[in-house]
Amino acid sequence: MAFSDLKPVCVNDEESGNTYIIGSVFAVYGMIGSEPPLVYSWDMIRMVSVTRREMVIETAGKSYTIINKLFANTEEILRTIAIIECRQKEFSFGYQHEKRMFPLKSMYTECSPGKESYTGEGVLDDGETAAAFIMLLNFKLVKFLWLIALLIMFVTFGILHLFIGITRDNILYFVPISVASGAIVALLVYMITHAAARAKFKKMADADLATRQPITFVVSRAGFAACESCTYEGRDLVPWSEMDYFIESDKMFILYKNNAAAAYIPKKAFEKKFVGGIADIIALSLEQR
Repeated sequence: MAFSDLKPVCVNDEESGNTYIIGSVFAVYGMIGSEPPLVYSWDMIRMVSVTRREMVIETAGKSYTIINKLFANTEEILRTIAIIECRQKEFSFGYQHEKRMFPLKSMYTECSPGKESYTGEGVLDDGETAAAFIMLLNFKLVKFLWLIALLIMFVTFGILHLFIGITRDNILYFVPISVASGAIVALLVYMITHAAARAKFKKMADADLATRQPITFVVSRAGFAACESCTYEGRDLVPWSEMDYFIESDKMFILYKNNAAAAYIPKKAFEKKFVGGIADIIALSLEQR
């Protein structure tokens, strides 16, 4: 199983008096001298919900809420999420989470990267990732903006004809006015859409604690990894079969699954001399769009 050597995480909740152990089992210890601890194997867990604020673990008879600020540090939160996602893959309990910038740990498989592999490390750059995010949006927007511009142009021309009337003298003015109207509306739609996209990206990045952590990136013939360095064990990869296709920008590779970006791999995380070999492996493993 992937990430099999992750150490259990211990969380103390002074307000409730409970101590939670998240590892090979989920255990709840009460105050000293109270009832014996409750120990749940993961097949007894019905649902886990993870948000930027808390984790909620539901069993058949009780629900436990662990607020993120109870953890000693961000690394412990990320390790807990990794443990939960690996157990979810094994035991198939319900799992809810916010949008992630990197693959879920349930997508990883324990395997050797092999000889032809490249490893790098770095923190995801907000500016570069946002630019890639906008680039992807532009691919979808181009046809849509042209349709808007043409529609507004014809509508404007029709309105001018309806209320003023077309003559030889004014038609030379009506055409550029209609074209300008279409271009201005298309530009406004473009600006609004980009502002909304940046806000969406910021919200998504803020919801994923991993975006503020050093990330280990691995690309090999067997698969790839984009995982927090504090949890990565060096032998876990996401098989290429888990991805559908990729898009390449001048700064990074974006891997897709089910038409949604599943992983961002920045080129600057690797030595420049290796980027060509990395591009070859990804291109041979996935379809480029």
